[in-house]
Amino acid sequence: MTSEERFGVTKDGFVVKGVDRIIADQQERARAMFGDDVDLTSGSALRKVLDAAAVDTHELWRALESQYYGTFISTAQGPSLDLLGRDLGLRRRELRARGPVVLTLADAAPDRDYVLPQGTVMVTVPSPDVPALAFRSTDAVTLTTERSTATVEAEAVARGAAGNIGFGRELRLDPDWARHNLNLGAAVIKSVAGRDFLGGELGEPDAVYRARLLGVPRTVWTQEALLARILDVNGVRDAVVLDPLGGVEATRRAFGTFRFGSRGFSGARQTGSPYFFDIVVAPEPGWPWNRGEASLPGLYGEVLDVVRQWRPVSIFPALLAANQVDVGIRATLVIEAGHDEEAVKGAILDAVRASVDRLRLGHGVLHSDIVLSARTTAGVVDVQNLRLRRFAPAFGQAYYGGATYGGAEELSVGENLDLAPDEIAHFSVDTSMADLRVVVA
Repeated sequence: MTSEERFGVTKDGFVVKGVDRIIADQQERARAMFGDDVDLTSGSALRKVLDAAAVDTHELWRALESQYYGTFISTAQGPSLDLLGRDLGLRRRELRARGPVVLTLADAAPDRDYVLPQGTVMVTVPSPDVPALAFRSTDAVTLTTERSTATVEAEAVARGAAGNIGFGRELRLDPDWARHNLNLGAAVIKSVAGRDFLGGELGEPDAVYRARLLGVPRTVWTQEALLARILDVNGVRDAVVLDPLGGVEATRRAFGTFRFGSRGFSGARQTGSPYFFDIVVAPEPGWPWNRGEASLPGLYGEVLDVVRQWRPVSIFPALLAANQVDVGIRATLVIEAGHDEEAVKGAILDAVRASVDRLRLGHGVLHSDIVLSARTTAGVVDVQNLRLRRFAPAFGQAYYGGATYGGAEELSVGENLDLAPDEIAHFSVDTSMADLRVVVA
């Protein structure tokens, strides 16, 4: 047997023997047993028996291949991946139930827009037997007296089948969240499930679960181990550990203002005294940072409980919420004749939001990525004079580090939007930050 004819476990992985090779081997053994003149034509009885056996043998080879690759995280699937995850102490997570919610505005003031931002928290009406369930909107929506009804997609805060509420289930704005984030006045917003919520009973896909398993640290008391636990907290979009070894922290306001010629840089450090480091956490839109801002648990307390279990002895973190930077765009779109202008603009905004939402803390928005997202949209011929915009964060989205209110910056054509280590980009489809002019080719 030559190296090209090796099957099973090889240095290149598991090689499955094909049906044609199995049939050829069976016919060779049949001739050795019954003689070279045995009838192996397609119509003979012996040939039909050998062909049927070859199919079963090939299925056995495929099962052996699946069993072999099921022992590695990078190639395992389904139940095999679940078993490997249990060995690492990380089980497959359930998904969050999703569905539409119909919002209705009542007792509204005339000539006023009521904006419900992305992440608006709604809760079900509790009963003695069923506790209240929390849901968050995935998009922003604006209600007025002329447009008093709108439908928005929402997802359950907690994972699992409990979030699969039925059609017509009544919800309401979370009172604590609305008090800290909205100013409705005398207006009342009612909400009801537009159809059955689905997906809570499903597990996360293999690709997502595999990525989590591959990122599990194999050691303790490391920056990676601590960060992995923080990222697994419900409501955390992203996080970063800054200054884990006691170096200079560039995100502090005092950085760059120290007068080196006037006083000593620091006093002598006492033996056994702890040093400190920072953990910057970016919450998901609408998620409360402090306890009492919503019925949801505050991220500060949730992350702090995790850090207490995983921090090294005598080393204490300072938990800081990331500053959210609202990103906008201005460009001229050249589209093909016959395409709906509003549909093309909506598809581009959705693509841009997906691109920006994938960015992590401190990662700037690249001009080329936005151009690529726009040009790959169906019907778009060209994108001209695209400029990125940086808007000052809204109240409640800046926590420390010198955020500026009331002002915006428009960059030059081709210029990237750089972010500080404690900033994270955010783009909303339902916003006036996007100025897109359409020209038909």
